[in-house]
Amino acid sequence: MVSRAALILALLLIMGGCGRSISRVTIPIQVDSEIDTDQFSNFAVLPFVKDRTKDESDNVELGDDIAATMRRRIGRHKNYNVVGSQETSRLMTGETIDTEFLADMDELTRLGGYFDVDGLIAGSYKYYTVNQPRTYYGEHYSPTRRQYVMAHQDYIQRIYILALRVIIVDVDSEKIVWDEKYERTAVENHALGSFLVSQITPRDTILKSLTKQAVTEFTRRIAPHYETEVRFLVK
Repeated sequence: MVSRAALILALLLIMGGCGRSISRVTIPIQVDSEIDTDQFSNFAVLPFVKDRTKDESDNVELGDDIAATMRRRIGRHKNYNVVGSQETSRLMTGETIDTEFLADMDELTRLGGYFDVDGLIAGSYKYYTVNQPRTYYGEHYSPTRRQYVMAHQDYIQRIYILALRVIIVDVDSEKIVWDEKYERTAVENHALGSFLVSQITPRDTILKSLTKQAVTEFTRRIAPHYETEVRFLVK
């Protein structure tokens, strides 16, 4: 079956061959929120809960950073108000957020009512790394043999993975109205020496990037925004 894109391309080529000019333009397209913006306008974001992994080196604390990033992202949209980080810390004095808390709807709605918001955003995250041996094959010129020869280089591919689960609790109905997972990865290739160094060097840059990517995907789903779409004008 011929794809729609192929048909459009063929049509444009035919029109171009007939002496008609074709212009490529981008236009803004409004994308609606996937939640009811009339029902939800005020949010509180709780610190995210860590899902522990077997490797202790991967058990980094990101819960507060994820929540703070999400507050900033949501706060940029005029449709929403979000409780700030300092106020959240003050109101949560004495509260413990863990996996049991996330599974307790009574506790979630109690805390949502305490914040006096329409929606309570919470969730969990799992950060872990995977190391995989890899081999690169290629050719290089050998002066002694005066020809190109096949060679290989062993290296280790280190994959950083952040899996983020986000829920939105409707405080009035005491129901979860949003429950989605977002996974982001980053890859580094290392020779043995640089791999050993990567085991002990700070990963702040990678962690911040993965957090930003996952949170951005979530906020784009719940906030009205504009995206660009390519159109072709035939004159």
